[in-house]
Amino acid sequence: MQFGLYLVKHGMISSNQFVQALEKQLASRPQLGALAIDTGKLTVKQVFEILRLQADEPHVRFGELAVRAQLLTQEELASLLFHQSVRVKPMAKILVEMGFASTSDIDEHFAEYRAASQPEAQKELSTAC
Repeated sequence: MQFGLYLVKHGMISSNQFVQALEKQLASRPQLGALAIDTGKLTVKQVFEILRLQADEPHVRFGELAVRAQLLTQEELASLLFHQSVRVKPMAKILVEMGFASTSDIDEHFAEYRAASQPEAQKELSTAC
């Protein structure tokens, strides 16, 4: 998300394009219940049990309900959330797929973004080496 905001700030994409890409990125995130089934942490029946609980408490997240129901431990939930986050499609790839930027433009801006994001101490070390 930070890279997308950087691109908006530097005029590479519009804020509307960023929002569209962000929506697509969020849609690419696998649902936690499906991921729990895929990894063998929960059964289909357990996922439906959690979804029934969530129908009564829609403001409570799936993972929180799973832990509360003692169907997942905090460690298992953390592991699932990590796996969920790494399966999200990268913003750069989405921007290219949507035709908002070319791969070469993304590569160029990403190098600039990384350089701009690097703390001053690391910049000094990298130039000294």
